[in-house]
Amino acid sequence: MRIVLLVKKNQEIQQRNKSTVTMRPHCLLALVALVLPLVAAASTGHREALVGGYQPIKNISDPHVKEIAEFAVSEYNKQAQGKNKLVFQSVIRGETQVVAGIKYRLVISAKNESSAVSNPTAAAAAGDNYEAVVWEKSWEHFRQLISFRKLAKT
Repeated sequence: MRIVLLVKKNQEIQQRNKSTVTMRPHCLLALVALVLPLVAAASTGHREALVGGYQPIKNISDPHVKEIAEFAVSEYNKQAQGKNKLVFQSVIRGETQVVAGIKYRLVISAKNESSAVSNPTAAAAAGDNYEAVVWEKSWEHFRQLISFRKLAKT
């Protein structure tokens, strides 16, 4: 009786090993199919942008980019509740990222509203730079200010 059980156990183990052995080439083939395009892309020497990564905005003078920047300053002013209100001046540079809509990361020049009013000659001077991140889903008429921070002067 023990011998029969040992033989059956041995047959079960051999059967499992056969299925594992026949499955391994398939796993290896799937792994090669996944890795090969990545290796090919890396070896071409092109420095293309990462899918899902930020892309530079080619035309920062685009009226829509300016509208997004003005929205960012306006939302910042609402959140500041009357303290340190800013006046939009220009878009310095920017990037976009496609994420269930478009995320804009803009460097904006803006001036403190109180200094522009109290000192008109200073109003012509350059303002400070800020980084604003705005998420837009245009098909839903949705915009949200994700972050707004002053950049260190360089």
